[in-house]
Amino acid sequence: MYVVAAIGRQFGKSLLGENQAVKWGLEEKDWTILWISPTYKQCKKVFQEMVSNLGKCPAYSKPPHHSDLVLSFATGCKIKFYSAEAYNSIRGESAHALILDEFRDFHPNAWGEAIKPTLTVTGKKVLVISTPKGKGQFYQLHQYGVNGQDRYISFNGSSYENPHANRDEINDAKRNLPDHIFRQEYLAEFINDGSEVFSNINEAIKVGDKTRLCFAGVDLGRADDYTVLTIINENNEELYCGRWRHMDWSKIIDNVVNKLNEFKPYTLVEANGAQDAIYEQIRNKVAFNKSQIQPFITTSKSKQAIIEDLIVEFEKEDIGIIGEEFQIGELEAFTYEYNIKTRQIKYTAPIGLHDDYVMSRAITSYARKTMKRKGNYMIYT
Repeated sequence: MYVVAAIGRQFGKSLLGENQAVKWGLEEKDWTILWISPTYKQCKKVFQEMVSNLGKCPAYSKPPHHSDLVLSFATGCKIKFYSAEAYNSIRGESAHALILDEFRDFHPNAWGEAIKPTLTVTGKKVLVISTPKGKGQFYQLHQYGVNGQDRYISFNGSSYENPHANRDEINDAKRNLPDHIFRQEYLAEFINDGSEVFSNINEAIKVGDKTRLCFAGVDLGRADDYTVLTIINENNEELYCGRWRHMDWSKIIDNVVNKLNEFKPYTLVEANGAQDAIYEQIRNKVAFNKSQIQPFITTSKSKQAIIEDLIVEFEKEDIGIIGEEFQIGELEAFTYEYNIKTRQIKYTAPIGLHDDYVMSRAITSYARKTMKRKGNYMIYT
């Protein structure tokens, strides 16, 4: 039996799961119950909460094992805690019941490769609890229950349905968050925009013509990342997009400079600390007015600002992209992390994926927005 619950923020998801795990531990016999959270830090937090709530529980068969994160009961049941980020450690387990907390944030390979196989021999019950995010694996499991598939039951619950929730806080979040994020995080809706962040991606595919003024943005790669150069015209339509990695920096710099010399765009180059030297080399090597090459300092605040500007451009269909496969892939996969305590949004690529093009495109749009000509001078607005 699979119970799949799509629940809004501050509904009490973890408490629901904790109560169910303990109930199984006290009522069943010789069950292995696996509690799985996205990260080790999260599952350790739940373990500590359960230990604190249970206190000196007379139903324990032995004291809680704090290093292995295991609770053992006199019924022979054990609750074991794992993280989905280290999903290979789950291989070999055989579970009677699973509780999958915030399933939306699990490593994409964890469910099929390591978690679901634990049910093959002894599996009886699965509780999947999470706030929605896009239409990935969690949505697929939820749809099984919605469509009446055998052994699946699905539920939805918005943050408003928690009688103890602070409605003023929820309404404040509604006023300050983008609509699709509020609906997803608080109303527990599965949003279908083709992307968790950007909309109208396919409609944006259109290559522009060179205009009198051009603008560019360079996102400099680190380690396994790409260095990406994007060039647009005055109408915010892409003229060129190139990316490079696993090359000597001298070669990457030459590739960037050659394209800049071809289009002579007003350019912002990411320059944070160690990257200052790369920015200076690009600026010094261009064969046109060096004042057209300026630094862009990436901070959490500046990143959020330029990404949200880019979101608006896609929403208003005020943007053109070439439509390369890697561009579409990054735009569709790009996601966010929402901190319920600070109500802050952090935009990022999923673990193991890239956002180098997204950042380059956002910097390029910002260059178009802020770098303007007036006579012989560059004006920043």
